[in-house]
Amino acid sequence: MGRYRRTVSFPNPPSPNPRPAAKAGFHVRSASLPCGRSHPLIPQLREEVDELRAWNRARAGPGLGPIVTGLARLKGVLDSLDDVLQLPLTQDSLSSKTDVVERLLEDFLRFVDVYGIFRASMLGLKQEVSAAQIALRRKDDSRLGLYIKTQKKIASEVGKLISAIGPVPEQPQVAPTTLPDYDDELGQVIRDVHRLTALVSEAVFGSVAGSFGPGRRPGWASFGLGRKVRKEEQGVIIGEVESLLELRKMNKGEKKRMNEEEEMRMKVLKEMQELEDCMGEMERESERVFRSLISTRVSLLNILTHA
Repeated sequence: MGRYRRTVSFPNPPSPNPRPAAKAGFHVRSASLPCGRSHPLIPQLREEVDELRAWNRARAGPGLGPIVTGLARLKGVLDSLDDVLQLPLTQDSLSSKTDVVERLLEDFLRFVDVYGIFRASMLGLKQEVSAAQIALRRKDDSRLGLYIKTQKKIASEVGKLISAIGPVPEQPQVAPTTLPDYDDELGQVIRDVHRLTALVSEAVFGSVAGSFGPGRRPGWASFGLGRKVRKEEQGVIIGEVESLLELRKMNKGEKKRMNEEEEMRMKVLKEMQELEDCMGEMERESERVFRSLISTRVSLLNILTHA
């Protein structure tokens, strides 16, 4: 059998004048830890916060439609905050700030409570508006009077929610920096969401209470059964039989007036149907805000638990 010589190979020695490495055609960033300890969800949340702030400054428009828009935008901001709270960067940042997290948990618990009450109030008001339409068609004096009382009661309960929110956090003055630290950026956006949640909630509750509170008389109270509705508010019940007897006694001129009032009644019925639809949208949006608040609070509680 022949014998073979073993050889040992060594790598080539480094060149004394190495060629420069070719420039990369693109820059690679780490997906787990972006440069500057930032995260793309923060600018996204900041943009949504700015949009909600702009709505809160304007919030103009006829009826309660703008309030539905405000609730929808608040829900979007809360969902984005919840996404940010679930980031490892955020959890690391807040794990050493248990006092801040505990205060947020307490404040968001109040938000959850008031929106639970508000959602139930909107559902009750929607049902009352629906019942009032039936009473208006049937010329049911007692039911219309009861609706007026109920809507004032609900409006009063909604107005009390403003004080239940608690004091609105002050807007802190933050010195501008060229490259803010993630902790500073996170703290600022959380404070903005916290403050805007209180401000928008005050605007929503105040608008609903002002639309249905004392001093606001329904449009149908000025015609048809208007006189009887005012008596009903004083506790006097007038039945349909008496209404029919009065109609029979009317002369031709009064019948003409009743025809005009009937046309107006149909117009108001249409407006009340639109109001019922709007109340339904407010009830649905308030429920979505309610659920988003619960989810955000759960994320804060998880951070505190693992701190």
